[in-house]
Formats: sequence, structure tokens, C-alpha cells
Amino acid sequence: MKNRFIKYFIFGFFLTWFSPNKGFAQLDVAKGSFIYPSIMETGEYKHELSLLLAKLPEDQIESTSAWIYAPLFTYHAKFGLPYGFNLKGSASSNIITYHFRAGLQWSYNIKRVTFSYNSDAAYWFGRLNSFGFNSGVDAWSGYSNLTMGIEFDKFTLTIQAETNYIVSIKQTADDIETVNKNSFVTGGSVAIYIEQPVWKDNYMTLGVRSTYSKLYWPSWAVFPSWDRYHVIPEIFIGFVL
Repeated sequence: MKNRFIKYFIFGFFLTWFSPNKGFAQLDVAKGSFIYPSIMETGEYKHELSLLLAKLPEDQIESTSAWIYAPLFTYHAKFGLPYGFNLKGSASSNIITYHFRAGLQWSYNIKRVTFSYNSDAAYWFGRLNSFGFNSGVDAWSGYSNLTMGIEFDKFTLTIQAETNYIVSIKQTADDIETVNKNSFVTGGSVAIYIEQPVWKDNYMTLGVRSTYSKLYWPSWAVFPSWDRYHVIPEIFIGFVL
């Protein structure tokens, strides 16, 4: 599975790098990218549709349904505000879980390098009433991240470090409350993204992320009873709309 992740990323990188688009020199790759933390004009709107593929720990998925670790689809959007601020939001789903996130990003640019700080709040819930399961979860989360983006002639490179904490979470199984916790740090992640036009001014995002977490929200239905951190590799594929 790990080798397959690497092959997907390498294939996508070469697909964008050797794209037949001849107009790269005329394009502002920082402005066309989405994850790159560019300073947007006031009132400017950007959005992206993405697919996230994750490799869950083997001890969590030995006897569970494939729906639990299905691909995660997300719609991302951001809106330019004055003084380097952006309003950001996203909506994600993997069929059994829905995650809604919104927050503010502040960016600062030095020539071809841009830095940003982002703080978000999220509400997410899930229901699984099939495949032998009858469980649900409702939770509030918080995210903070630091991002550095570098603009090259043909693409942008973005590096992001993020922490994730749970404000509150309640989980049930057969109407029995199994989890009810408040305010704890669940982990963090480090990610690298490459964004580049693949034809005309249409951009594609490719990324790899390593998440270190003891509560990975897309797989809430298989949360283990032990308090253990896992490393979860992920691949991100996005298309700027």
C-alpha cells in the first residue's frame, strides 16, 4: 500500500511537470494556486475540489467495512479580506462522516516566499447503521497551522505543519455513550504540496501528508479502546475550480 502511494504521487508529479501547456511563463502560478498561502485581493474568491486517500493502521481495519476508510472528498473555498487576511472554509465527506471547517488565514510575503498562520474551528459528525454497526459521533475540533510557500517559475511548493485538538466529542454505540471527552490535543501533521497548471489556467494540486494522531476523525467508527498514537500517510489530489 505504501509503495502504491508513492507511485501515485510520482505519476501525478510527472503528469503536471511535463504537461503540454506552453503558457506557463505568462501565468502567475502563485495567484492560480489554492493551498499556496498567497495574499488575495479583497473580494477575490477561490475554490478547489479534492480527494484524500489515507492508509489506516492495520490494527484498526482488520475486520471493518471498506466504507470506513473510503476516499475523503472535500470542497475548499477561500475569500480575500483586507490586510493579508483570508476567510477559509471546507466541507468534507466519506459517506458516513461529514466535516465542516472554517477559519481565518493571515499571510505575509517576502519576494517569492510567503508565510501564513491559520486558525480554524470545525464541527463533524458521523453515523454508521449498517455492516453490523450502530454507532454515531458528534464533535467540535480546532486546528492551527503554519505554512510556508515558495513560488517557482512553473509551480509552487507549499510546506505546512498543523496541530489538531478536540474541544468536545461524544460517541455512542447502540444508544450507549462510549466516549465523552473535552479539550485535549489529538495530534498533528506535516504536509508538502505541489501546485501547477496542467492546461491553460487550470491548476492541479498534489500533496503528501503524514498525520500523527490518536483520533483520526475520518475513521471514528474504528477508534480503538486504547490511548495510542498512529502515523497515517495520506495522498492529496486537488483541482482548482
